[in-house]
Amino acid sequence: MVLPKLLEGASSFNVQTVVLFVVVLLLTIAWIRRPRNLPPGPPAWPIIGNTRGLQKGAMHLVMTDWARQYGRIMSVWMGPRLAVVLNDIEAVKEALTKQADSFSKRYVTPRARISLSVKGSFILSNGEVWKERRRFGLSAMRTLGMGKRSVEHKITEEARHLLECFDGEGEKPFDPEHAILNAVSNIICMISFGYRFEYSDPKFARLIKLVKLNLSGSSFAMLGNLFPFLFYTPLYRENRDRLQAIAVFIKEVVKEHKESFDPNDIRDIIDMCLLEIQQVEKTGEAGDKTGGEGDCEPVLSQETIWRGIYDLFLAGTDTTTNTLMWLLIYMAVHPDVQKAVQKEIDDVIGSDRQPTFEDRNQMPYTNAVLLETLRVRPVAPNALPHETVNETRLLGFTLPAKTIVYVNIWAIHQDPTCWKDPEKFNPSRFLSQGGKTVERPEALIPFGLGRRICMGETLAKMEMFLFFVNLLQRFTFSLPTGKPRPSLDGVAGITLSPHPYEVIATKR
Repeated sequence: MVLPKLLEGASSFNVQTVVLFVVVLLLTIAWIRRPRNLPPGPPAWPIIGNTRGLQKGAMHLVMTDWARQYGRIMSVWMGPRLAVVLNDIEAVKEALTKQADSFSKRYVTPRARISLSVKGSFILSNGEVWKERRRFGLSAMRTLGMGKRSVEHKITEEARHLLECFDGEGEKPFDPEHAILNAVSNIICMISFGYRFEYSDPKFARLIKLVKLNLSGSSFAMLGNLFPFLFYTPLYRENRDRLQAIAVFIKEVVKEHKESFDPNDIRDIIDMCLLEIQQVEKTGEAGDKTGGEGDCEPVLSQETIWRGIYDLFLAGTDTTTNTLMWLLIYMAVHPDVQKAVQKEIDDVIGSDRQPTFEDRNQMPYTNAVLLETLRVRPVAPNALPHETVNETRLLGFTLPAKTIVYVNIWAIHQDPTCWKDPEKFNPSRFLSQGGKTVERPEALIPFGLGRRICMGETLAKMEMFLFFVNLLQRFTFSLPTGKPRPSLDGVAGITLSPHPYEVIATKR
C-alpha cells in the first residue's frame, strides 16, 4: 500500500514539474523573441512587464521619473503589451505630425472595449469611419454654435446661474466642485441634449458625480487594463456599474429624442445624428466605412448614436471642470496673481457688464493665467494613447505594429529645457517682454497634437475664459483660515483633478 502511494505522489510531482518547466520555457522563448532595437526603458519581467513599477505612484509621475533616466522616447511594458512613451515635444511632433499615418490610430483600452464597446464612438474609433465621424462631429458642433455667439450666450447665461449659486454660500467655506461640474456639464448638455439641468436636481447630481469618478477613479495603468480578464471579476464590478449607469442615462435621452424627432426642428446633436441617418436611408447609400481593423460599420446608426454622445458628454464635462477647479485653487493660493487678473478685468470690462469672448483680445495677463494653469496641471497628463498602424521607425528605433504610444504631456510641460523653473506657477512666462501680448511656446500641448487633437478645444477655451472671468469679476477667492493648505498634487486617474477643497467666495 505504501509503494503505490509513493508512486502516485511522484506522478503528481512529475506532472507539476513538467507543467512548470513548460510555462517557464514558453515565457523564456517569448521574452527572447521580443522585438529588437526598441527604445531603452526600465527593466521588465516576463508577462507582468513593468506592472510593479507602474503601481508605485501616479502614472504620469512614474513615467516622468523613468524619462529622466531613459530619455525622450522609452519602452514600457504594460503587462505583456509593449508601450512607447514620448517624453519631449520633438518626439511628439515627429510621431504625431510628421509620421501621422503611422501614429494616428487610437489604442482602445480593455476597459473601454470590454465595458462599453467602441462602435459609434467619436473618440475611440479608427480608420475611415473615425474620419467621417470626426468630420460630422466637428460640423455638428459648429452648426450648433461652437466658437460662435450662440454658444457664447449659453455660457454667459449658465455663468449667471453659477454666480447665483456661489452668492448663495454667503461667504462661508464651501466646496465649489458640484456647482462648477453642473455648470460645465450643462453646456455640453444643451449642445447634445437640447436642455440644461438645475443644480438641485439629485438625479443629475448623481450622474455627473459618476462621470467624475469614472475618470478620476480609473487609470491606463490600472490592473484591469494590463490584464483584461480582471474586468470580468468582482474586483471591477463597481467600475463596470459606473460606466453602465452613465450609458443607461444617455440611451434614455436618445430614446426620448427618437420619439419626439422632427426633421424640421433640429434641437441638438442627437437630432442632427437622426437627421443624417434618415437622409442616408432615403438615398439608399450604405454609409458604411472601414474601421481600424478592416471591418465595416456605419458612420452613424440608430443603435450606436448613444456611444458618440457618451464621448461628448464625458469629455465635455470632466476636463473643463478640472481646469476651472485648478484655476480657483491657484487663485486662492496666489492672491497676487488673482489681484492682477481682477485689475485687468476692471480695466477692460468693468463691473457693469458681463464679459464677452472678444474681451480676451485685450486681456493678455488673464490668458497667460489660463495657459499657465493648463501647463502646470494638464487635465490629461498622459493623454489618450495611440497605437502604431504598422512597423515603423522613430528617432532611430524600430516600433512593431500595434505598439501602444503614450504622449507624456506632464513630462513635456515640466521639461526644464523648455520652461524655466517649470515647477513654479508663473503666468508671466507666457507674456512678451512688455506684457502686452501672449507668447505660446510649441511645448504647450494640453489638448494634444496632430490629427487626434481634442475635438472640443474651441468650446473648452471659450468656457474656461468666460466662466473664469465671470467668477473673478464678481468674487475674490481665499482659503479658510486655520485649516491646512490643500494639496496641489492632484488626484491622478485618466484625468488629473484637485483633491477636494473649500474656498471662500467674497463678493467684490
